[in-house]
Amino acid sequence: MQVATPEAPRDALSRLRIQREERPVRRSFFARILRFVVVLCLVAALTAGGVIVGQSRGWIPETSSLFQMPESFRPKPEVQSGVVSVEQGRSADATVVATGYLESRRQARIGARATGRIEQVNVEEGSKVTANDVLAVLEHADLDAALAAAKATLARSKSELLEQDVEIQRTQREFERAEKSVAAKTITSADFDTSRFTHDAAVARRVSVEATIQLSEARVREAEQLLENMFVRAPFDGTVISKDAEKGESIMPGGMGEASGRGSVVTIADLDHLEVDCDVKEDFISRVLEEQIAEVSVDAVPDRRYKGRVRKIIPMGDRARATVKVKVEILDADQRLFPDMSSTVYFLPNETESSTKQDERRVFCPAGAVLESETETYVLVITAEGRTKKTVVVIGETKDERTVITSGLSGGEKVVVKPGPEIRDGMLVKTAQ
Repeated sequence: MQVATPEAPRDALSRLRIQREERPVRRSFFARILRFVVVLCLVAALTAGGVIVGQSRGWIPETSSLFQMPESFRPKPEVQSGVVSVEQGRSADATVVATGYLESRRQARIGARATGRIEQVNVEEGSKVTANDVLAVLEHADLDAALAAAKATLARSKSELLEQDVEIQRTQREFERAEKSVAAKTITSADFDTSRFTHDAAVARRVSVEATIQLSEARVREAEQLLENMFVRAPFDGTVISKDAEKGESIMPGGMGEASGRGSVVTIADLDHLEVDCDVKEDFISRVLEEQIAEVSVDAVPDRRYKGRVRKIIPMGDRARATVKVKVEILDADQRLFPDMSSTVYFLPNETESSTKQDERRVFCPAGAVLESETETYVLVITAEGRTKKTVVVIGETKDERTVITSGLSGGEKVVVKPGPEIRDGMLVKTAQ
């Protein structure tokens, strides 16, 4: 029989093992599919981005079969645009064409000459006013009282003058009697001197009262002027084009807003004397002379051309824009014209130099929009959908950056001006603002 030693149980226990079944690690089928899809999408996105950038910069042609992006998702190139115009009559022979805005030769924001609160406003937008009409009134009860006090002081001074005249007459007679008495030696020399000095003092007192009257009259005029400052009057004949303040608002000279008070009550303009403030390019300013006749086209009144005349050529150029400002007065303005309307000025040659018949129509296109190839002359018209359309044209002379179109365009079309080499027929574009 084998006897177990203390070491035997320890050896038996150390040899015991738990048998476990090893299972291979398996990934879910759906997880692998999802990972594949994510990687595929990333690759497609990176490829699409690279192709779009390459096509936009010309590295990859748009017809490349590598990747064809839908046109609606492509970035639209920005282009400068111009409008094809139709001229009729003498404006077709214009030596220079310039654009600008209507303005009144006399236009002013009318405010008060003193600080106060508006008591009443007597006009509305569109009201006709004449010079010196009261446009608004400021509260002035305190000035009324001050004027009344100044007038009362003046009246008192005038009454004192009357009293002093009476006093002078009295002392004059006493002095005359004193002269006779001193000659007859019925009074002393001291009494005579007293009578004489009393009369001289009365005369001097009258001079003082006259000075007081002058001071009182000046104070009355001052009070009247302060009161007049409470009335806002029209400086010239015109039309109210803006009502800038209402009853109850505070107003002060030089006010710039609600924090400091209103600066003006109304804005009036002389609509009978309108002119166009336009910019003429330096290259063409030599063709413009003072008193030169012109025609003015206003966008808001398309059915009429107004007669104009160059009133002033401002002797100062704009370095940044390379232009010179010209003022063209309108000779036959009507009630349809208002300040700040956009206008086009056609500077005309002399009557003897004009060759276009009154009913002859001519189509003009910006010269930068006319393109030429080896076989044809064309422009890129921007359609209503924002797509370029190649249109073959026949051109005439070019003058003042305008080219006469004898065939191909009818007027009113929007064309691409100075397109880059990447702009082609049939492209979606957006016009620069």
